Amino acid sequence: MTKLFVGLARSEHEAIIMLNALKKEGIQDQYLGAVGKEQLDLEMISEKTGLPKPLKGAGTDGAFGALKGILAGLGKRMDQTASIGKAVRRLAGNEIGSETDDLVLTLTEAGIPEVDARHYEDWLLQGHMLIFVECSEEQVERVKPILLF
Repeated sequence: MTKLFVGLARSEHEAIIMLNALKKEGIQDQYLGAVGKEQLDLEMISEKTGLPKPLKGAGTDGAFGALKGILAGLGKRMDQTASIGKAVRRLAGNEIGSETDDLVLTLTEAGIPEVDARHYEDWLLQGHMLIFVECSEEQVERVKPILLF
């Protein structure tokens, strides 16, 4: 059974350190990902870790498409996530902020408790990044210390 872990990175430098350390522990690229709201930060992370180029706007719209259109019409611009890595492809393009639960719902659908999902959204709104890793039971003890940087 695979486990999903989330690490909190304050900067692109911390994210690069975490992702490269996870790779040294044998975690393959397809099980790694990073999410942030700044495309340029993720482009640097992609370049320094060998992970795919960032995706933005490819996330799930679902029932939020109409809300996004209404808010755009009212001149309210919402922050949007960008992501790198197959493990977090669905998180690209999720809107974050007080006007939407877009990201929170996507994270809770992935099995993350709502209170944690809201904390992660706040973390992103502050300009930080999230590091995601899917790993096996055998890899858990090697992954935890890296994500608790």
